[in-house]
Amino acid sequence: MNELSSETKTGLLTQIQHYWHIILKWKWLVSLFFLMSVTAATVYSFVTKPVYVAKGSMWIEDEPKILPFEEIQSLGGGSNVQSQMRLLQSRTLAAEIIEKLKLFENPDFAGNLPKEKKPIDPSDPVFRELLTESLLRSISVTSVGGTRLVDVQFSNRNPKLAMEILNALFDGYINMIVQKRFATSEQAAKFLNTQIASLRSEIEEAEDKLNKYGSEKDILPLTAAEAPTVSRLAEINKALTAATIEKINKFNYYNQIKSAPLGEFPDLLNDSMIQRLREQYLTLNREYAKRLTTVRPAYPEMQRLKSELDAATEALQKETQNAIRTAYADYQAALQREQSLLRLLEDKKNEAYKANSNSVIYNSLRIELENKKSLLEALSKRQNETDVSSRLKGLEALNVWVVDRAAFPLKPASPNKRKNVLIGLILGLGGGIGLALFIEYINNTVKTSKDVTTSTGLPTLGVIPAFDIEANPRGLRSEFSRLKSIISGKNRSSDGHPPRRKNDVSSLLGNSNNKTQSDNDLSRGKIELIASREPNSIQAESYRSIRTTLLVFSPPGKIKSILVTSPLAREGKSATLANVGITLSQAGKRVVIVDADLRKPKQSRMFGLNSGWGLTHFVSSFIDAADLVRPTQYPNLFLITSGPIPANPIELLTSEKMDHLIAFLKRSFDYILFDTPPILAVSDALAIGPMIDGVILVARGGQTPVPALKQAKQKIDAHKLKCLGVILNGVNLVEQDGYYAKQYYQYSKPE
Repeated sequence: MNELSSETKTGLLTQIQHYWHIILKWKWLVSLFFLMSVTAATVYSFVTKPVYVAKGSMWIEDEPKILPFEEIQSLGGGSNVQSQMRLLQSRTLAAEIIEKLKLFENPDFAGNLPKEKKPIDPSDPVFRELLTESLLRSISVTSVGGTRLVDVQFSNRNPKLAMEILNALFDGYINMIVQKRFATSEQAAKFLNTQIASLRSEIEEAEDKLNKYGSEKDILPLTAAEAPTVSRLAEINKALTAATIEKINKFNYYNQIKSAPLGEFPDLLNDSMIQRLREQYLTLNREYAKRLTTVRPAYPEMQRLKSELDAATEALQKETQNAIRTAYADYQAALQREQSLLRLLEDKKNEAYKANSNSVIYNSLRIELENKKSLLEALSKRQNETDVSSRLKGLEALNVWVVDRAAFPLKPASPNKRKNVLIGLILGLGGGIGLALFIEYINNTVKTSKDVTTSTGLPTLGVIPAFDIEANPRGLRSEFSRLKSIISGKNRSSDGHPPRRKNDVSSLLGNSNNKTQSDNDLSRGKIELIASREPNSIQAESYRSIRTTLLVFSPPGKIKSILVTSPLAREGKSATLANVGITLSQAGKRVVIVDADLRKPKQSRMFGLNSGWGLTHFVSSFIDAADLVRPTQYPNLFLITSGPIPANPIELLTSEKMDHLIAFLKRSFDYILFDTPPILAVSDALAIGPMIDGVILVARGGQTPVPALKQAKQKIDAHKLKCLGVILNGVNLVEQDGYYAKQYYQYSKPE
């Protein structure tokens, strides 16, 4: 368990170090992104005009019920609060505020709208719609959890205008509630007046009939047999009264929802489906009207939105009709119950008439009269309530009141300079790191020896650190060059190393006696012949390590001719071959370098041997092979230059004379190193390959794509050539070995 825990910690630490190395690798890019984010946040905070927010609060309770008489419908407080919050953000209320305060003439409000070339007409419906949308976007309504308190805010660049609009919103909202309640009360009052007038006429007729019947029949007290009949008639009359009240409730409810506009329903209707469809309908309608101001109806997006609005309208109409049918069915059921009780009462009366019992008939008439008087009393009581509600038209709503009216905002709500700068710091740091990790993720190139082994299965013969790790440090220009090379997959330097400055283009390497020239080369960041020029450098030590690997890897005489190539151009194969040749010669081996790159030869320039016979002279004419070999300024190291660039390089390289040349060189030298063109660009290396003992691939860290290295390996395998391994050039020490290797080389570097 402890070992597993230790392995987990080690793995986690390795991952952290890996990400830290990536951040350090792209530190200039991360720093630039961080600086840009902080600068943008700071500039935005100081340039953006301040916005002031007026704040207020309201208390909302359930509305008092006018109808029905009994608790047959109820709404929860939470639902009522949510409904009232939607009313505060209704388009009708917004339009009333715009008209009341003449906001279309106020530049602090109307000036925020998009400018048009033609003069603005205040009566233009498009302009009015834009004003309404702008007002609604500035309103914020939130409920305080667990209470009936609602916080309302309005934002504007003019603090006084923000206060005035929010207070006007409060006043307009309360007036809307009062108007709504008055309209409901007035409708109920008219309905009750009709019912009461009809009931009073019925009571007068019943009293006349009762008095007339009592005087004519000389009514006697009830006998024991007649009492149950009268009691039964009383029960039926009582049930009939309740059924009549229920019928009136159902009929009034049916009238209310039937006459309500689409999307607007009385508070008695609390159907979740209808409420959801209503919100969807209002949202789509608002969105369609908003886009209609800038987009033509024939635009595909507008047609799609119109179809969605039509579908929502149809669904809402369908659900509304279902609710109306349900209310009508409830009313019909109540009406049938009332009629059923009326028929039952008439049947009982007829039974009394058939029994010729004057007392029963008289008492049934009396009970019927008393029930009608009770119903009249209930209706009269409700009529008084509705009359009072109707007369409260000029008063405020009793269930809604303003707790805190809007005050003059003293400080702007935005921009919050400290907060914006802090966000810029966080986003800059996080975004810079994220960008570095993203670039590293899309950078599908060979970066370490592990990548070589994973992608090709070939061994890594050696790793050459990037020259600029120990020379000039990278800056932003170098960072962007690397980023550009990752995106485009190309580098600009001829040898695979960072591009030289303009004054370096003409600097060529002279002979070893020119020490001043060598020192200048070192200061200018050139890696060519560095194994001799700077023997204590990291790169020289790496080339010596490659030499050791080659000597151990191949027993004496087994592998003498080695072809050095690369998958693509500008990966440093020529400089790598030259430095490996120098280190082998320093070990006492007789080495000859053959510049077989007959397209872009570089060896003669690096060694300063530009005249004399070359490889193309030998292959195309009658020249002795010994005349081609020229000594260099380094002991035991010889060079065969390329000669003039031919028109048919492959034909020359595959000629029979090349076999004779290689055989001669094997008898005379310990190692023959062939510099050839990139293997994926041309087939020169593959043409010479069968004559050579082994092939070495040179890849550049952070530049050579993994698929290119794989394809090069596949070509070598397809031609049945022996690949000795890969030399990874221009590697970042931080990625390859971490800071331990870098610190060691820095420490061991002589003063």
